[in-house]
Amino acid sequence: MSVISETKKEYSKALSIGIISIMSYLTSYYMRNILSVTTPKMLESNVGFTEETLGLFASVYMLFYAAGQLINGFVGDYVRPRYTVTLGMTVSSLSLIAFPFAPIFILQMLCFALFGFSISMLRGPLMKIISENTIPAHARNICVCFSSASFAGPFIASFLALIFDWRFTFVSAGVITLAVAVAVFIVLTNLERKGTVSFNRSERKGLKGIFGLFRIRKFIFYMLIGGIVEAATSSVGFWLPTYFTTELGYNTDTANFIYSVISLIKIITPFIGLYMFKRFGERDIPVLKVTFFAAFVFFTLMIFIKIPIISVLLVLFARAFIGFAAAMLWSIYIPSLAKSGAVSSANGVLDCSGYMIASASNALFSFIIGCSDSWNTVLALWALLALVGAVASFVIKDDKQENAAGK
Repeated sequence: MSVISETKKEYSKALSIGIISIMSYLTSYYMRNILSVTTPKMLESNVGFTEETLGLFASVYMLFYAAGQLINGFVGDYVRPRYTVTLGMTVSSLSLIAFPFAPIFILQMLCFALFGFSISMLRGPLMKIISENTIPAHARNICVCFSSASFAGPFIASFLALIFDWRFTFVSAGVITLAVAVAVFIVLTNLERKGTVSFNRSERKGLKGIFGLFRIRKFIFYMLIGGIVEAATSSVGFWLPTYFTTELGYNTDTANFIYSVISLIKIITPFIGLYMFKRFGERDIPVLKVTFFAAFVFFTLMIFIKIPIISVLLVLFARAFIGFAAAMLWSIYIPSLAKSGAVSSANGVLDCSGYMIASASNALFSFIIGCSDSWNTVLALWALLALVGAVASFVIKDDKQENAAGK
């Protein structure tokens, strides 16, 4: 009876933590994709935006998000999540609300810099809550749903972009997030008072804490994987609506609808990734080998096949397989770091490296798109990203995923 009671208690705890974490992360990913889904309408407006300008906004956001992940990841191991998560959501929401009213370019850039830094306050602390307050099986399941929320965010953003003017889309995203921030603070405060959520402050301090992360098993390898995944998710995802309109010939509304469908389908990819992980005997490396190689094939085929509907299907499959690979990082590897006491810090470093690569990739894609009439070079770079992931997966030692806190 006591075992059953304990099982119910763990399930109840995981459910409470899962709901608040997933709601917070869903909101953050809804905000992150506002610029991408409104880009076609912003280009058609009389404000004077160009592909290079909007690409620069995205790169600035990614750069400051990456820097913020590095800083706020370590902060998240010392400051209670209810403060970091609430502050991050509040500041990021105000940045989005302010952007449409910013009269000059430098203020617009400042809005995205502030947005990128503040939104980086969420993921590390949320992962710390999940990893340190739930048993491993529940933590993995929550993280899978967590990842699904990241794919549902673009769907919600693109759906609203179909309905509203680009300015109102930004403002509504900020207002919704502000309301969620208040709810998150109240709920997390209540969970801490009940003892459902406890805070394990890291004992690793200063440079010793930073360099200690690099002794964790597979940490450097997953830094590379994180970079590839973020570049293929954020940078590639940012340019998809524009690719659909300028290269495949779809109108703006159709492009946003296609992007919504792709995002909706990607919601299930973390669950498939977890299923693949179990089918491969709980070994992450074989999953990464298969998924990255498949993504490479699909991206490569896009260079040679120019039939619009086929191109849409190819990019759908390519991004789906990238999603399976992402599940190995965010749903399997990160939760396994619970005993290290540095989940937020590790998450911050991994996410930082990912977004640094994504930011550089986005700037490169923006430059190429602005200078060329052909998308073939960009498509080749997308394929190259997946190929690097496949090669790295064949080089790294394959072993069963256990607790990664060891050296």
